[in-house]
Amino acid sequence: MASSLPGPAVIVPYRPIRRCIFPTPHFQPRTGKSRPFVPQKVAEEAEDAAAFRTFDGLLVCFWIVFHLKSKMKNKDFRPGAYLDINPRIVPFTLGFIILCGFSFYLGGIFCSEKNRYFKQDEAPIVQSQQETTVDPLKIEYVEFSECSLNYQDYTPCTDPKRWKKYRNYRLSFMERHCPQITVRNECLIPPPDGYKPPIRWPKSKDQCWYRNVPYDWISNKKSTQHWLRKEGDKFFFPGGGTMFPNGVNSYVKLMQKLIPGMKNGTIRTAIDTGCGVASWGGDLLDHGILTVSLAPRDNHEAQVQFALERGIPAILGIISTQRLPFPSNSFDMAHCSRCLIPWTEYDGIYLLEIHRILRPGGFWVLSGPPINYEHRWHGWNTTVEEQKSDYDRLKKLLTSMCFKLYNKMDDIAVWQKSLDSSCYDRLTSSSYPPKCDYSSDPDSAWYTPLQPCLTIPSQKFKKLGLNSVPKWPNRLHVCPERISMIFNGNSGGFKHDNSRWKVRVKHYKALLPALGSDEIRNVMDMNTLYGGFATSLIDSPLWVMNVVSSYGPNSLGVVYDRGLTGTYHDWCEPFSTYPRTYDLLHLDGLFTAESHRCEMKYVLLEMDRILRPNGYAIIRESYYFIDAIATIAKGMRWDCEKQGTEYIVSKEKLLVCQKKLWHANHSRE
Repeated sequence: MASSLPGPAVIVPYRPIRRCIFPTPHFQPRTGKSRPFVPQKVAEEAEDAAAFRTFDGLLVCFWIVFHLKSKMKNKDFRPGAYLDINPRIVPFTLGFIILCGFSFYLGGIFCSEKNRYFKQDEAPIVQSQQETTVDPLKIEYVEFSECSLNYQDYTPCTDPKRWKKYRNYRLSFMERHCPQITVRNECLIPPPDGYKPPIRWPKSKDQCWYRNVPYDWISNKKSTQHWLRKEGDKFFFPGGGTMFPNGVNSYVKLMQKLIPGMKNGTIRTAIDTGCGVASWGGDLLDHGILTVSLAPRDNHEAQVQFALERGIPAILGIISTQRLPFPSNSFDMAHCSRCLIPWTEYDGIYLLEIHRILRPGGFWVLSGPPINYEHRWHGWNTTVEEQKSDYDRLKKLLTSMCFKLYNKMDDIAVWQKSLDSSCYDRLTSSSYPPKCDYSSDPDSAWYTPLQPCLTIPSQKFKKLGLNSVPKWPNRLHVCPERISMIFNGNSGGFKHDNSRWKVRVKHYKALLPALGSDEIRNVMDMNTLYGGFATSLIDSPLWVMNVVSSYGPNSLGVVYDRGLTGTYHDWCEPFSTYPRTYDLLHLDGLFTAESHRCEMKYVLLEMDRILRPNGYAIIRESYYFIDAIATIAKGMRWDCEKQGTEYIVSKEKLLVCQKKLWHANHSRE
């Protein structure tokens, strides 16, 4: 039997043998970037490390000596019988044993000086026979000051005061332009004078307190169109709009005649571009359709803030030069009611973005110019010939993008995106718009420029189309095909995630009885995976904005396939919303995942900005971060209680917080 020992000696660089446990990066599947060391993981890896450190170096040396001895013992001592043994093997072996011993000695010294390998603000590993832990992170308490009153509607990344710094091309100054971290505010945004807790759902759909959103522009300019009206200390929303003078309910009923799938659960997710005060999205909630209402911060004054004050899903955004923060093939329907987007200009690049985010078989609905131009042209400050030309150009453009006219009546026209690949197969290299090449990721949508090409739905997934996705509410619990795009994603993990969140949400409700009541309407899950938290709350009178990290696993497509809604976001930056727009923020392991990139203080200050006074935060984190979070939260005037998890896992803790309602000190003008 051949020996397993090598023949000639191999000289290797000297390195002490040691079994110290050091912080190691954790691979991040989507980006390939390393993630920070996780204290509880370090503790798990360090268990019994002392015992291993005592024996492993010597065991290696003894094994080599034993192997040599066995080899020598089994040979017969005739001349020439050991030609395969290097004559220098014995002194080499002795030298190797001495080297092993010395290496073991140095390794022991190296591991004993644990504190050398941690920063001062990180806790060293404390080892004992019972358990190995890391002391929680401690930070100094700081009480944050109030911002001045002119910050009451501050939106950091869409701040009108900074628009002059950016170009006017395609209104790109209204896109996200976040301030550098060196000039970010470290103060608390005050509520307006006279602020009151919001009216509870479902009454809030039709009314809100004037002092909570004290802006009169829309009320004055759109009074004849009945968007909203001011009466006493309230705004009322009668459901009017530019293209639905008879009210949004009549408008939606007409739309249902044109698209029967709106009545049977086929259509579940929608996006409204240029949403006004979100009356269309609000009415669709009664029909089981969940709509993201999208509008920029512009001269209409707080459209998105009105929507969120009413309890209707909305987000600040504009189709300009960057992709919208949604994955491809997500929405079942997109809508534009005289949203003033120039669809046929710039080679149709805005329609190409609508095509990207619509799933196969999805519908694009347009009301307003140039639809019904024969009867409407005289009210649009144009001529019938110009409007006919615009309409013909729009039809040609949509046909080139594999849309077909599905239905048309009065002021509404409906186009449907191709359900199969046959139309795309007919496109040639000379076709316009051209197909996007394979190097273009259709789901890349965080600061990704709009591309003048057609995104072709992947043939890998056979159940992306609107005719294949289960109808609502069945689709909520069916594992989507797109889970295979996620690192280690599979149906077993999907089912486990559902089961885990049922248990967790039950525990949350025991700790926070307001969860599931009409006290909480607007909810954000700040770093979701499959939308399990939102799924477990589906029967509660609330909606959830599911946020998927732009640096994490790309699971937002799975969220949309389930009939939920959400957006990409990087929590190192402020979120695209107004102050005081969410009743509950839920955070699960965000600092464990992102603390190497995002400073905890700024993330928590952003949470304070978007959380309503008297609103709640449920923070689920490693025990390592919990005390530091509680210290910062106290400085933001939050009341927090530390709680155990549903299984009383010591490595993970809950912090249940409530933001106090306070009023601004007028001396800080």
